[in-house]
Order: sequence, then structure tokens, then C-alpha cells
Amino acid sequence: MLKDRGSWSYDWRIPLQDLQKYHITNENGDAVSTAFADATRKVKVPHNLRADHINAPSTWTKSTFYTYVVQLTASSVDRLVARQIYSKTESHTVIVAELLARLFADPSLKYFVSVAAGNVALRFLFDNGRFARGQDLFGQLQELQKDSDPSTYNIMLGAAAEQQDLHTFTYILKMMVIYRVSPNTQTWLHLARAVREDDVRTIIINRMGERGMLADAAARKEAVAILMPQLVVKYLDSGNNAHELIEVLDNRYGSAWCSSSAAEPLIDEIGVRHSTEEAMIILRKLCDRGYRPSQGMLLLLLRQCSWSNAHELAVQLLCHFRTEYRIKPSMQIYDLLFQRAWKSQLHNCCRVLWLYACIQGCTSFDMQRVVKRSLYVQRRTASSEQSRSSVWEETAGKIIAGHGWENNITRFRTLMSLWKPTGADRRLRDEFLRKVRSILDDDLTAVGRYSIREPLDEQLCKALRMDRRWASSRILKEVPMDCKYSQLIDVELTPSPNIKSTIDLYNGRSRPVEANTDSADHCWMPEEVRSRHCVCPEEIKKEPNAVQDVDSCKQKVTAKAMTTPCI
Repeated sequence: MLKDRGSWSYDWRIPLQDLQKYHITNENGDAVSTAFADATRKVKVPHNLRADHINAPSTWTKSTFYTYVVQLTASSVDRLVARQIYSKTESHTVIVAELLARLFADPSLKYFVSVAAGNVALRFLFDNGRFARGQDLFGQLQELQKDSDPSTYNIMLGAAAEQQDLHTFTYILKMMVIYRVSPNTQTWLHLARAVREDDVRTIIINRMGERGMLADAAARKEAVAILMPQLVVKYLDSGNNAHELIEVLDNRYGSAWCSSSAAEPLIDEIGVRHSTEEAMIILRKLCDRGYRPSQGMLLLLLRQCSWSNAHELAVQLLCHFRTEYRIKPSMQIYDLLFQRAWKSQLHNCCRVLWLYACIQGCTSFDMQRVVKRSLYVQRRTASSEQSRSSVWEETAGKIIAGHGWENNITRFRTLMSLWKPTGADRRLRDEFLRKVRSILDDDLTAVGRYSIREPLDEQLCKALRMDRRWASSRILKEVPMDCKYSQLIDVELTPSPNIKSTIDLYNGRSRPVEANTDSADHCWMPEEVRSRHCVCPEEIKKEPNAVQDVDSCKQKVTAKAMTTPCI
């Protein structure tokens, strides 16, 4: 599709000249994103279903063809569910791309292909990096003599701008001119993204303002988002503060200029240069201008907390975003918090994050990797000869994993009885590996089988308070693993009332669900500590140190082990 590269195609003045020459003033705008959003709201989009199992229309018309394309491109599959309904060599995105290629290449359906359906398919292919298939689909649309509009070309121009490939951008723009398709405001914004130089971006945005293209509120938001990374660095380097920058933007673009793409670079730079608390002050100021934070903003602020190891502040952020903006943690947020807690060797926090992520289907690959590695590792030397970090790597996964659909303490003791030094009886090692695989499989298939009574931030607050107490006492150093496991935070899980058995979607097998049979007898912590409820994250720092009676704890572990049968 692309011609040989020449030096002219890397000069930003060439596409800018074409835009100034062929741009139309009385445009209707580029509504491809809005049209797709409206379409997905009207069409019933399948979820957690194989792409090739989405039913095609029984009767083909332009409307049903478009609806089927929207269902294919908007369908999604959770990663944990994808492990069950797809093989290791299959991918949901690849299968959708193949179905779209066959759909548009079918000669019997060429009369039902529309520009709107082609635009939806093109956007999916380019957004998912399927550039070759996207170029082939564009050629098929041209062969079908479908009259393209600016939105069709803007999809391809946006993909080129995302890669900052000015050569491809210039060539597509030349095709646009040849086919007599007039550029619009979105085309100008894509050019501003395609160039690398900050000064050139400013020139393009100023030319847009001179031509009155920034009168639209959506265009102003995108223009500010493009300029924000350079603006915030420029203003802060010159000795000004973020409040002055916000006032300048209000005067130039109005108060409705803020978007996620503009707010995140601003908050990130302030948090790095100053503090997360200062960034939160600016965030509240942006919310007064109509901005609503997203999961990306929460992830950005939590990353700043992880740099300074501020666990208490991270809990406060989770609580604030849940109560003020109703934002739930994503898989990336769970991964960030878990990796931070793992490196800090916080048993109770890791336990809470792992259980919540498993139940909500948000366990990342890295989370599974570290827990799996800790579960599978065999005992190498005596604990007294090992460092604290090596002991943590060997034991943490065995303490954290297991969401309690059978007796936790019995299950843990069975696992520990099979955990022998390297080179032990092969039969015991095979039994140990089978038990570990069973525990990991049960955790990773817990989605939908349980519900959680308390929000994540409240459970993390109690877990962090317990970890601080453990660190200040002798629990981490002298208490055996059996007692340590018994004193872990008790996360109350409720079996889902609508699910009597868990169906394995891949092979059709079912597994019975049992309630958590843990009781207060399995934990020998003081009753006043177990029953105390967390009110505010600040109490974590105020909690008095509670040193446990290690010797009595060991005696209770021994007595309990003698009366508890192994499974």
C-alpha cells in the first residue's frame, strides 16, 4: 500500500500545506467514535463467548451486517475465562480479525457492506495492531466502490499518528486528496500527534485556532491533551506552579478543556516533582471543571505511592476513589499493589490482594508467576541457615494461596507435611506437586463462586495494621509457619447463592462449592484484636504494638495439630 519512502514524506510542512489547501470550513465533524459508542449501546454485545460462537444473522441486510460487525468487534473475553474457552495457540483478537476478513471478502455479502460497517472493522483492526489486515480491508472497500468519508481515512491516519509515522501519514493524506475527500478537524489533530517536535505541534494547534476549528469543545479538549506534556514541563521549569497553568488554560480554552489525556500528564508531573498530596489538590481543582477521574488516574497515583513505599496513602486513595468516584480496582491496580506488598513482605496484605483478585478475575500473569514459584519451590536448607528474603520466597505462597472452600488449617498442614527438602522421596514430591496444582487451580477458578462482604480498602486497612503489628513483635522471626498461618487476617467469603457448582467451561466438568469452614478456633489471636474494626487508614500508624506470647502460641499449635486429622 505504501510507496517508496522519500525525503519529502518526512517534512511536516507537506501535509500541513495539504490540510490548509483542501480543508473545508463548514464540516460536520468526525463522528466515528461517537457513532461506534452509540452502536455498542444499542446492540447487545456478547461477553466471555468465543468469537466464532457469536451467531451470524439468519437474514442479511445492511443493518444486520453492521450489527454483526459491531458484535464481533465489541465482544470481549476475560483473561481467566479465555484460558478455558481458547487453546494456548488461539487468541480472541486474532479470531475476530479472521472472521472480519472472511466476512468482507464473501462475494455473496458485498451488497450489504456499508461505509459504517467498514469503519467499525477498520477501527478494530488498527486499534489492535492488525495494520496489514486493515490495509487489505481498505482495499476491499475501494474495490466495492464504497464512497469513503473523512472518518474512514482518519482511522488510518490515527494509527499512523499513534506510531508517529509521518511518512505513512503523508501518503494516506495524499490518497485522501486524490479521492477528493476533504480533511476535517480530526485530520488536523492527527497531524499534531504524528509530529515529534513540540514546537511544530504548537504551530499546528495555533493554525487550527486561527481557522476557528477550536470552537468545538471536543476539539479543544483534544488540542489541550496534545499540548499538555510540553506545557506542564515548560511552566514548572520556569518557576510557575500548576495553579497558574490551569488559569492560563482556562483563559485560552475555557473551563471545559480537561480530559483524561490532559489530566494524567499534569498530575503525574506534579506528583513526581512535589508529592502525591499536592497532586490530589490539583485533581480536586480539575474535578471542579467537570473532569471525572478514571482507573488510569488511580493507577498513576498508586504508582507514586509505590515509589515512596507509602502503603497507608495507597489505602486512602483506594477509599477516596471508591467513595467519591465509584472506581473499582483494575487488574493493573491489583498487580501493582500485590507486587509492592510482596516486596515489602506483608503477609496479610498479600493474602487480601490475592483473594480479592482471584474472586474478581483480576490476577495478572506476574501475580500468578510469583505465587506459583513460591508454591512449587522445595525446601532447600534449614530455616536457621537462610536469609529472611529466601524464607519469604519459599513460604509466602504457601501461606497466601487457598481461598478456603475447604478447611484452611487442615489443608495447610497437609501441604506442609508433604513439603520436604530437595532430594526427598519422589512419591512425596509428586503428592506435594499435585496438592499445589489443586490449590492454584481452585484459586484461579474462583471467579463467580464467591462474593466479598467488605470493600478492598477496608480489608487492606485491617491487613496493613496486622502486618505492622507482626513487624513490631516476634511473630515474623520466631513464630512457626503453622501459627503464623492461623493468625492471618480472616477474609469472610460468601458462596454465591445462584451457583451450586462451578462449571469448567472448557471440558464441561463441575466441581462442588463448599462454604468456608474456618472458625475462631483456628486463630489464637486475642479476641479484642480479631474483633476490632478498621475505621480510618490513619489508625494504622496509631495502633499500639501488641507482642504475642510466642511460647504459648507454639504450644497451642502443637496441641491443635495432634487433634486435627489430615485429609
